[in-house]
Amino acid sequence: MNTYLIASESYKLIDYEVEKIIQDSLNVIKYDLRTDTIIDVINEANYFSLTNEKKYIIVKSDSLFKSGKKDSDDEENVSKDVKILEKYLNNPSELSTIIFISYEQPDKRKKIFKQIHETGQVIIIPPLNKKDLTYKCMDLLKNKGYIANYDTANYIVENSYVNYDIMTNELEKVFTLLKPGSLSVKDLKEIVSTSLTSNVYTYINAIINRDLELAYKASANFEILKIDPTMVLVMLAKDFEILYMIKNGVDKRALQNHLRKEDWQMNAYMNNQDLYTLNELKKIIIRLNDYDYKVKSGLLDKSVMLDLISLEFCE
Repeated sequence: MNTYLIASESYKLIDYEVEKIIQDSLNVIKYDLRTDTIIDVINEANYFSLTNEKKYIIVKSDSLFKSGKKDSDDEENVSKDVKILEKYLNNPSELSTIIFISYEQPDKRKKIFKQIHETGQVIIIPPLNKKDLTYKCMDLLKNKGYIANYDTANYIVENSYVNYDIMTNELEKVFTLLKPGSLSVKDLKEIVSTSLTSNVYTYINAIINRDLELAYKASANFEILKIDPTMVLVMLAKDFEILYMIKNGVDKRALQNHLRKEDWQMNAYMNNQDLYTLNELKKIIIRLNDYDYKVKSGLLDKSVMLDLISLEFCE
């Protein structure tokens, strides 16, 4: 198998699937189609080293597979990329495995999707709903020697933004700070609730409202509370994406039902969307994706990432 497409909203679930493919290989090259081109990827795939060592090429590639309208220039560029890729897939390199990853659900009607599905392997991981995520949380706790009923696990899920990646970060705190055994909501309050509800949400609201002083104050204790900056980045990006969808005219009631938000939460989004133009929101989402890429590729230390975001977005 020389070509894969892995799609999920979760970074960690995608990483898990990638690790199963590459196993312990050290010959791994990463590309991002926001900054690199398909030609870069294919040239790398076709390049043979003197040792003929098998290589794995991981390509962040949402634009290739997503549906929806695009700008005319973007659409033309994607179309050219697809044609080049289609030609390569008809005769792929035997020593190169290309793993396309997408953090959006791919459009199965696209020709390139069908080609990878026929000649390679497609792994689509559906989003976990709140109930499934709660049972998953109980299983992860059980595997580490903790006993938690549904209500206790549900408390972690609700305070993790109903997000798998954030939930696993919160569980790491539990594994670090609490001994294995029976868990209760009371045991978790200082670990989970204080960090997410009081600090992270305050920080996100400060960024959205361009309040630099409050953003610094809210993030001052993140390190002490063992809050992962990448978790905050995921939550911040999600909120700006919601603002973008609302500003772009998405049906509010349908969006609320899909996101499982309360009325007061949607009212807050409605008020905050007036703080930005559609173009500003688009640029912010792109910049947050850039921060995510730089941290994951080792170009930026995550310990300073949030300070840089505060300075940039609270100007």
